[in-house]
Amino acid sequence: MNDCLYMVQLRLDPVLLIQFAQDHGVNQAADEDLGYGVHAWLAALFGPLAPKPFRLLEPGTAWRKDQPLQWLGYSRQDGATLREQAETFALPLALAVCDVAELTAAKPMPATWPVGRRLGFEVLACPVSRRETEKDVFLRRVESMGETHPPVNRVTVYGEWLARQVKGAATLESVQLAGFRLVRLLRRSQRTATQEWRFGRPVMLPQALLRGVMTVRDEAAFAALLARGVGRHRAFGYGMLLLRPSA
Repeated sequence: MNDCLYMVQLRLDPVLLIQFAQDHGVNQAADEDLGYGVHAWLAALFGPLAPKPFRLLEPGTAWRKDQPLQWLGYSRQDGATLREQAETFALPLALAVCDVAELTAAKPMPATWPVGRRLGFEVLACPVSRRETEKDVFLRRVESMGETHPPVNRVTVYGEWLARQVKGAATLESVQLAGFRLVRLLRRSQRTATQEWRFGRPVMLPQALLRGVMTVRDEAAFAALLARGVGRHRAFGYGMLLLRPSA
């Protein structure tokens, strides 16, 4: 596997993206964050090379037909490889959603992250835990507390959840909840007797935009964390760490 990590960016035509989703049976009201629609589009465009994690910027805002959607992703493949894959094997409707020539602007990420470096971060996360079912980690905390336990807020619980996600790679210095909403997520369940995937009942889960500062604690572990992403549903638009300088 290529050890290099690249950030790739594409501008998506919202009308053609919805048309693709419609034609593939995934343009459903239960896909509020477009996570499944974009997941299906990436699979049709890049096949096994589909970047993950990724993020569709501002998925909850009103769309305009004349304004492209901004998509970012991390990939082990460089832009030229991704473009060749798409132009050679992608379905025509998938290819029409974007201009794959923009992949030539893919940016190599740093090969090393020095221990002790402070980095600002932003991540769109789905802070859930899975026991019998997936559930908001904040709601699980509230349910587990006794009546005499002092109250707890979402930013505290989500900060502790994120600290566990990055443990070993980085240490959280600060975190704030910059945005929050509940979204209905569309996901596939098991195959039927006809070998076709089917959709399970839509689930309502938290979407949290977290910002703050973290400090690198292990170079290799941090690089792996960046490539993997944090939390669940990373193949559906969650968990991509975006970094910025921090004093």
